[in-house]
Parts: sequence; C-alpha cells; structure tokens
Amino acid sequence: MSDSKTPVFQCPEHQQAFAKSYAHANSACELITEYGTPPLPNTFALMYAYAAQSDESVVIAVNEMLERGSFSQSEIDQVYNMHLGGSDDAEKREGIGREVEQQLSSVLDLVGTGVENSDQFELALKQIQQAVSNSDSTAPVSAAITRLLSENQRMSEQSHHLIEGLQESKRQIERLQKELETVRNESLRDPLTKIYNRRAFDMRLSAEIDSASKQQSELCLAIADLDHFKRVNDTFGHRVGDEILKIFASVITSNIKGQDLVARYGGEEFAIILPATNLTAATQLIDRIRVQMSERRLVLKGTKTPIGDITASFGLARFSPGTSSADLIEQADKKLYLAKSNGRNRVESGLLDSHAA
Repeated sequence: MSDSKTPVFQCPEHQQAFAKSYAHANSACELITEYGTPPLPNTFALMYAYAAQSDESVVIAVNEMLERGSFSQSEIDQVYNMHLGGSDDAEKREGIGREVEQQLSSVLDLVGTGVENSDQFELALKQIQQAVSNSDSTAPVSAAITRLLSENQRMSEQSHHLIEGLQESKRQIERLQKELETVRNESLRDPLTKIYNRRAFDMRLSAEIDSASKQQSELCLAIADLDHFKRVNDTFGHRVGDEILKIFASVITSNIKGQDLVARYGGEEFAIILPATNLTAATQLIDRIRVQMSERRLVLKGTKTPIGDITASFGLARFSPGTSSADLIEQADKKLYLAKSNGRNRVESGLLDSHAA
C-alpha cells in the first residue's frame, strides 16, 4: 500500500490532475484554519480558486483580504458572489426564460386555434350562403338559420376561451417580468448592507463617465474606508463589524439623493458616485457623512458596552474630460490614502477646506 495521501489512478493524466486538486484543497484548508474563517462552502470554494490561481480577479481580491489579515464571512460571500457566484442567478434567469418560452408557445397555440376556428366559421358561412342561394323553398333557409346560430354559439365560446387564455398568458408573462427584474436587482445588491455591489458600481460609473463626457457635466467619485475596522472585528467580533458596515451604509444612503449611488466597494470600503455635482458641493456632502458617522455613539446590545468612536476616511476625485473609470478610481484611491496618512477621519479632495476632522 502506498503511503501517499493522494489516491492512485490507473490513468497517469488523471493521477496528476487529482494530485494538483488535492494540493489546492490542502492549501485552501490551511488558509481557512490560519485566518479562523468559518469553513462554509463559499469560503472553501473561494480559497480553492485562490490556491489554484485560475482566476486573476479572484487572486487580487483574496490578496487584498489577506493583506488586512482578517475578514468576515459577509466579505467572503461578497467576493465569492462577484467572482465565482452568479450561477444561481444564471439558473434563475434560465428558468424564467424557459417559462417565458412556454407562455409564448401557449400564446401561439391559442392564436393558431383562433385562426383555425375563424377559417372554419368563414367556411360554414359560405356553405350556408350557398345553400340558401340555391334553394327556392323555405326549408333550407330554416336549416341555415339553425346552423348559423349553432356556428355563432360555437365561435362565441371559442373566442371567449381564446380571450381567457391570452389574458392568463399576459398575467404569467407580467409575473415573469417582475421575477426577472427581482433577480436582476438581487444580482446588483450587496447581501449584507442591501446597497449596490461592485458589479453595479462598475456599470454605473462607466455610464456616468460617458454621460459626463457627452454633456460636459460635473461628476465626482468618493471612496470611503472605515478607520481601524480590523481592530473592531478583532475586539468585538465579525457580527458587530457587520452591523457597523450596515450602519455606515445607512448613514451614506440617508445623505445622497437623485442619481447618486453608493456601493460596497469591498470589505469596509464604499464608493459614492455623485453625478452633476461639483467638487465643492461633493466635499461638503462627503464631510457631512463623515461627521454624522463620527458622532454615532455605538454600544453593544444587551451589555451596553461602548464600542468606541467609529470614523471613516474619504478620498474624493473630480472627473475631467478624457479620464477613464480606472483613472478616476485611482485618483480617489490616492486621496483616500492621503486621508489615512494625514490622521484618518478626514476628507481629502484637493480643496483647502477639505481636511476638517
């Protein structure tokens, strides 16, 4: 018997492939153990993909989490859904698509039946007309009237059936449209905070940059990061950390309006898109959010133990013609790094009055 933990397969190619799979699985388990992450399916799938180095976006996302040294299950779920998930959404959309096809098929059957009935009714009318025209007596006329009434009754019943069938198909298609819209919205939302996710942010920022370029309008982007968030997780646990993320999302949401968008950018980072907003107005808005968050006095439920001041740092960038999405994000990131370097709990936007803390 071999001492190797890897099973021996008859095919050398299979043996080599399975050996790599076991190695990746071992690496994934080691990462889960090292960082004390709950060994749930999404966690293992993400760490396995990271160990396999098969998707560069997964590697980058996990490296960012590992650099911080600690991450919650909600963050893992977010990264998993963004880079590895989506199959559930795809299956839901596929299922809805099949139902729509079935309803359309039913509609076509109903229309086909209606056309066939109409043709039969038209033929019956021609036969009745011919029978009446070719007769000099009243007997054929009486028979024709009887048949005409019968055909009319049959046509009325079939038309009623057709209308009911079309109305039911209409209701079902409207239901499926709503379900499809729900699935689409869910795929663009962060499951923890219920605000938009990175996918929605990327789509919206690209659209707003195109709009600002064409209309020569103002556009600002802010990236926010909760200060010392790892310390909060380490001290109070990830559940408390998750609640703070939800509170921060709520503070931001309550201050933005109209076409503004807030998204969970990753972990404890949030992105705020501010269309038709100049740098001065954007700085004032973001600083108001900063102040409101810093003034929150959070305590643990039950024990009322103070959690301490929870603050955030913000980097704010203004769009200029020719700037790409990546460029604007990089500019906001640099401003965020400057806010962190200059003491945290501040807004850096390049304005002289942007560092109120």
